[in-house]
Amino acid sequence: MLKAEKPEAADLKVSKKGKSEKKSKSDKSEKKSKKDKSEKSEKKEKKDKKRKATDSDAEPEADGETASADALPKAEKAEKAAPAKKSKQAVIQVSETQETQAEADKLLISNFALDPMIVSNLRARGIERLFPIQGATFDPIVSGKDLLGRARTGTGKTLAFALPMIQRLLQRRADLPGQYRARGRMPSILVMTPTRELASQIHREIDTLIGTNAGLVTLCLVGGTAYDGQRSAFRSGVDIVVGTPGRIIDHIEQSTFKLAQLLFVCLDEADQMLDIGFAENMEKVLQCVKQQKDLAGPDQCPALQTLLFSATLPDWVTKTIKTYMRPDMVTVDLIGNDRHKTSALIDHVSIRSSWQNRVSILGDIVFMYGQGGTGRTIIFVETKAEANELGLNEKLQTLGAQVLHGDIVQKQRETAIQGFREGKFKVLIATNVCARGVDIPEVDLVVNCDPPSDVETYIHRSGRTGRAGRKGACVTFYKPNQEYSLTNITRRAGVKFRNTGAPQPMEVLAAKAQGVLTAVQDELDAAVLPYFTPVAKQLLAHYDGDAEKALAAAIAFGTNTLAPLPTRSLLSSNEGYVTLLFKADRHIGIGLIRSLFQNQYPGITYDDTIGWRTTADDCGVLVDVKQHKVKYDMHDPEAPILLAGKPFHDPSVTASVPSSLPEMHETPQRAGFGGGRGYGRGGASGGGFGGGRGGGRGGGRGGGFRGGGRGGGRGGGFRR
Repeated sequence: MLKAEKPEAADLKVSKKGKSEKKSKSDKSEKKSKKDKSEKSEKKEKKDKKRKATDSDAEPEADGETASADALPKAEKAEKAAPAKKSKQAVIQVSETQETQAEADKLLISNFALDPMIVSNLRARGIERLFPIQGATFDPIVSGKDLLGRARTGTGKTLAFALPMIQRLLQRRADLPGQYRARGRMPSILVMTPTRELASQIHREIDTLIGTNAGLVTLCLVGGTAYDGQRSAFRSGVDIVVGTPGRIIDHIEQSTFKLAQLLFVCLDEADQMLDIGFAENMEKVLQCVKQQKDLAGPDQCPALQTLLFSATLPDWVTKTIKTYMRPDMVTVDLIGNDRHKTSALIDHVSIRSSWQNRVSILGDIVFMYGQGGTGRTIIFVETKAEANELGLNEKLQTLGAQVLHGDIVQKQRETAIQGFREGKFKVLIATNVCARGVDIPEVDLVVNCDPPSDVETYIHRSGRTGRAGRKGACVTFYKPNQEYSLTNITRRAGVKFRNTGAPQPMEVLAAKAQGVLTAVQDELDAAVLPYFTPVAKQLLAHYDGDAEKALAAAIAFGTNTLAPLPTRSLLSSNEGYVTLLFKADRHIGIGLIRSLFQNQYPGITYDDTIGWRTTADDCGVLVDVKQHKVKYDMHDPEAPILLAGKPFHDPSVTASVPSSLPEMHETPQRAGFGGGRGYGRGGASGGGFGGGRGGGRGGGRGGGFRGGGRGGGRGGGFRR
């Protein structure tokens, strides 16, 4: 829901004091009185930076209030309470959904002052209503305001800036037809993006929006394409340029791209410019625009509007806002103070696994979370070598996986993205080259082979799925020493991870079978069935007329399941291990279960177990045991579990093979072999070199040499 339909109503003038402070900062050669003012201003900036350091996701020094009629008295009150603020900006808080039909109807394209040609092209694509961010940005941009758009990926940002920019350009061309139709005319719109793929996507979107009859010429400037055609286009005259900073700078330095007549500079996915080289290049382009306009003079060139779109606001973005955007800029905010900076439709899953294991289970992950292998999946890796390695994965190859990274030539990259978009293959393995902004509809699954190094990257990667009302999943693998990265993402992005294990055989087979069912129901033409009827009769006869068995055999073969799948640990994803969960109605520790093994199930040795963990409520212990030492009936959870051939039985502890992981302590508790109920030295429910509940030196729950003395803390032993 839009909290402000007319943001310009809240624009406030810059105070004289603000202007003088700004002047005193920029002129270091002034006299002492002005120098004092500059020092005060610098102190204020340091204070502001210190304040911002406490909240890395805080908004920039926006100095603005929500631009609604109800909020204006508060804005005036805030202005009096904080006279040191330099300017006032309108802030439009926007909801991603419309709660009532009336709110939805406000976004009908007929309610906006759009050129009939644009309306016709939108309707040809089936668009009758704008997205909330598109409706909120239209009037401020058309009326001449600088604008900051804060929105998650997948909320319709491209049209949010393209629609009003093109509308304003068409209006200006109608007023000055000679200037805006002349051969050799300078560009009026520049859109800069961090990646070639995003630039190509926006260029296509703009071309579709203006159609073939508008008379507007567009040009895409990206690396890996020929210069000659681009130089020729500039000589003939270009209206709209979309590109990446590197190629744009090349043409500026060659004087083929002249900037003085620009109406708009739009920065999309601005927060990614923090990557190496991007921020410097972006700033260089903005400086060149300012220099060429200053050189031409205000009488010879139009005023520049700067538009900046970014899901997050790192320091570089806030600095750009202060340097290059006007004080009366408007902010359109779909995120606000919401800690959940990703779509609510995304299921965030974390799986603990080594690199070797994750390579082997990725195919099963795609089947489990990627609609049985029929949906689209993007797998993100950190290096080109990892991408190439996964590209050779047998299970992923059966889905037609394609690799995308910086060494792939531009034409091949475009072909791969287009093929993925059209569903010609289902899995795309990529480095960060396509992490931002690329519009691939209906992505069901995103996989991070490692937790991203920063929260913003996670937000944008996961933003490939859960778009336009569709549910999706984002699966992140991690090693034990990477748990902090997940905690950091949870804290800063508001993401709640569902910690689970690698897909189990029953789950994988069920997902594969469901994929076959979906394909048969949605894609199979009944006209082909007669070709297979004779073989179907033979198959039925092979299974003595049991149609259910014959059909199950056909499905198993169709999913390439020719033998039972090996068991896989829920805790570590290791093949050949079974995860067991021991529970009690009181606090128990690892030492107790080790003692049970040692005394009642001697066939389970120290080397047969790995990955000991305790549950968050301290009433459970999880451990991986070698598969050949454990027998259980996966179809009957009530059936007894055999450990080394002996049924498990204990009057106070139960054992099970969990289908999902419970909440666990983040750090594994360490215990020596032999702890438990009062055996040996160093007592404790956390075990130790021996000992147990109330037993041994140190007594109580804990104790031991380093576990807290007599009656001391839980978990003693020689080493806790």
